[in-house]
Amino acid sequence: MNTNHPNRQRIIIKFISLLSIVRWYNVLIVSLALLLSAIFLLNPSAEYKTTLLNPRLYLEIGSIAFLIMAGFIINAFYDFEKDIINRPEETIFGRIVSKSFCLNTYVLFVFVGLLLAVLVGWKIAVFNFFFSFGLWFYSHKLRKKPFTGEVNAALLTVAPFFSISLMYQSYNLMTVLFVGYIFVLALTREIIKKMIAIKGDLIVGEKSLPIVIGIRKTKYIILVLMLLALGCIGFLYRDVIVLPIVYYFGVAVIAIGLSIFELKKCKIAKDYERINTIYKLLIVFGILSIPLVGKWW
Repeated sequence: MNTNHPNRQRIIIKFISLLSIVRWYNVLIVSLALLLSAIFLLNPSAEYKTTLLNPRLYLEIGSIAFLIMAGFIINAFYDFEKDIINRPEETIFGRIVSKSFCLNTYVLFVFVGLLLAVLVGWKIAVFNFFFSFGLWFYSHKLRKKPFTGEVNAALLTVAPFFSISLMYQSYNLMTVLFVGYIFVLALTREIIKKMIAIKGDLIVGEKSLPIVIGIRKTKYIILVLMLLALGCIGFLYRDVIVLPIVYYFGVAVIAIGLSIFELKKCKIAKDYERINTIYKLLIVFGILSIPLVGKWW
């Protein structure tokens, strides 16, 4: 009896499941943004060809990519019980891939990520080690702490851009401010995600922000962060001269305004999903806009 076909099918299904766990689309977006940042922002004096032919750039992007994927794996591992409650149909652990397989993959990805960082340079290796540790520590401990966990998650969202800036020894004030704006968006979304996952948090006994201080006060914090994001846009918009950034900020103001309106109406976890989707898109396009900041600001 030929068993090659079923085995091959299982391997393909397991591979596709792993891609889902590591959020390949998020990793692809960050990798593309890092590449564009290197070309337009961090090394603008060099020709595109010179930057693109630098092997250290791809080692650095590869290192960050593997560490981010490892972070998603370990986060999904620790979130297993909550995901079964909040998203039973989307939970892959136990049904398609085992916990042991994911843990082994996590260790492998961390090893590969840090090895690539060592090949880039010792400063990058040290930074990426702490980045990797931060991803694990967030999943293991910090995500259970109200507000501290959300702040840490937001910092980890923007950390890859500081890593590649370290490689080029290039820092730009306006870029730092723009990354700060992305941080505010990421922090807002992390708190919104806690509102969505409140049922699972209650059942597993996790002390999230809305559970500790209440939904009403948490909504006020979200509102303040939304207004802060609008303030960041107002501050940054004064000096912007490139049309793509102008368009992005215009859409962002409308999107955040709609989110404020939606926030007032939110009653149950599902109501927050719309705001979560809006902020996810704002963060994605904001990250992809980072390379434009230093080039045309």
